[in-house]
Amino acid sequence: MPTRTAIVLVSSVCFLFFGCSTLEQLGLSRPTAHITGVQFADASLSSAHLVFDVKVDNPYAVPLPLTNLNYSLSSGTTSLLSGNAKPQTSIPAKSKQSVSLPVTVNYLDIFKSVKDIRPGMTIPYKAGLDLSVNTPSVGPLTLPLKKEGQLALPQVSGSGIIDMLNTMKDATK
Repeated sequence: MPTRTAIVLVSSVCFLFFGCSTLEQLGLSRPTAHITGVQFADASLSSAHLVFDVKVDNPYAVPLPLTNLNYSLSSGTTSLLSGNAKPQTSIPAKSKQSVSLPVTVNYLDIFKSVKDIRPGMTIPYKAGLDLSVNTPSVGPLTLPLKKEGQLALPQVSGSGIIDMLNTMKDATK
């Protein structure tokens, strides 16, 4: 038992001073993740859910809780949105799982940022996520993730479209 305690103590000290590469050299795995997709869902006249699909690999023998998500989305050099969310999920032990991490987007925030975009357009994007997990061996850990691609903005239909477009026009003046 004292040997195990010593290994955990040495591993913790190495992590604090030398980072994750030292953990991997000691044979302690770290979780990995990557963004597999970004799309809009559940659109209304004023907002939509932007969903980040992320595949997470949990190498541990215990579930891996996802504790925080900081996100940003830009198009070209223009920042469209940023914020944070608290995922309410965990990745089962020793498994890879895809999770959908939704955030609410107010259309006016995007249309104020980029005056040339309209509902239904496809725009280039860059997504940046910092996904925080609570690891059993080293505690809180942040996994930085990036993805670039094309994003289709939701179509807006119905009788309120004229009002929404007029509101957008007024907001961008």
